Formats: sequence, structure tokens, C-alpha cells
Amino acid sequence: MKKIAFLVDGGYFIRRVKYFHRTYFNSHQLTVRNCNDLLYQLVQGHQTELNRNELYRIYYYDAPPLDKQLRYPLPLAGQQTPPTRNCKSEESYKFQTQLHKTLAKSRKLALRMGKLSNHGEWQINSLVLKDLLKGDRNFEDLTNDDFHYQCQQKAVDTKIGVDITTITLNKHADTIVLIASDADFVPAAKLARTHGVDVVLDPLWGNVDADLETHIDGKKSFDIVSKLKSVIGSEPDSPPSWWQNS
Repeated sequence: MKKIAFLVDGGYFIRRVKYFHRTYFNSHQLTVRNCNDLLYQLVQGHQTELNRNELYRIYYYDAPPLDKQLRYPLPLAGQQTPPTRNCKSEESYKFQTQLHKTLAKSRKLALRMGKLSNHGEWQINSLVLKDLLKGDRNFEDLTNDDFHYQCQQKAVDTKIGVDITTITLNKHADTIVLIASDADFVPAAKLARTHGVDVVLDPLWGNVDADLETHIDGKKSFDIVSKLKSVIGSEPDSPPSWWQNS
């Protein structure tokens, strides 16, 4: 058997893709189709690299976008009541919703949707907090742009555990590629390796949780700039010095 399966942390995947797009292709629009095509290019790249001709399935884990009407933490100048934010009207909501619809129709892909907690809170952005602690900024100078709304995903860990157990114990694949970076995937990786499955991590050049890096058999990331060039159909705005045009 030379089957391969992919477990993708959807939120992490999109964040990394948007980072590379923002850095190197900011003058070009990033579409849902671009992200879908890029995912399948990564799948094909790993299949070729690992000599695994048969794709068992891609499992894509995510949660619906936030759809609430929220009140910002701070009022605008001259006002006493903070303004509201309608999440459904934002481009990020529309993008993620359309992405999920597209992925649900994609071949050999299982969309595993969790839920968002009913409770969330506004939090100060980490860089802003550092500036406050260092005294580089004052609390009275904060604006609503210095905050983000934090809402936890639920049930995703359980779905990962069920899927990895099914794949491993039923011998659906002998190789699993994780497109992820955090410790949520550690139990899955440990179980798979215990039963002889080869576990490869693709963190898309991002930082990896130390525990996850301990429980893998290898790590590989591809040239995302080249792959974005292919799916967008345009040269990067400012190619990185290390980039090999291919």
C-alpha cells in the first residue's frame, strides 16, 4: 500500500497563504480559486516527493467565520457609545464562506467543520501590548484597530482524533502529511506513528510547536512563492532574494 492522506489546519493554511500573498503579490487579488488550487498543488508536490501515487483523502479542518454583530471596545472621538461591527458584511466573512463552499465540492476532500464558542472577547493585539508594557504607547491613545475579537473553536480536536484513528487502524493510508503547526495535532501524530504510519509535517515555513516537531518523521515545505505565481498567473511584485523563478 502506498496511499497518502492529508490533514490540514484550515485556519493556519489560509493565514500562511495570505501572509505570502500580502508580502509578495499584494497588487494581485487572492481568490478562493487560488487557495483551492494552491492546496492541490501542495498535495501533488508531497505525493511526488514521497512517491505516493494514490491519494486517500484530504481532511480540511476549520470553523465557520464569525457572524455576529459586535460592539467595539472603544467609542469614537466625541461619542460615548462604541460603534458596532457587522461581521457578515466583511470581506473576510464572504471569502471564508465561499472557500468552504468550494472545498466541500472538491474531489477527495472532506471538510470537517467545528463550531465557534458562543462566548468571545476583545483582546489587545500582541504588538500593541508590548508597546504599552515598554511605555512606547499610552492607554489613552488606543483605538479599535488595536484590538481583535477572540473566539475559540470547538469540536475540531475531536474530529481530528476520530479521523486519524479511522485512517490508522483501518490502514487507509501508510503516510500522513500534516499541514499545521500547533499542538492540536500532537495526539494524532503520536497515534499514527505508534501504528507504523509515516507522518510528515508541512508548516508552510511557519513556526512549529516544539511538541509537534518531536512527534513527526520528517518536515518539508515547498516554494510557496512559485506556487502562488502559478495559481495567480502573475510574477511577484518584489521577488525574495532566495527565490528561484520556476
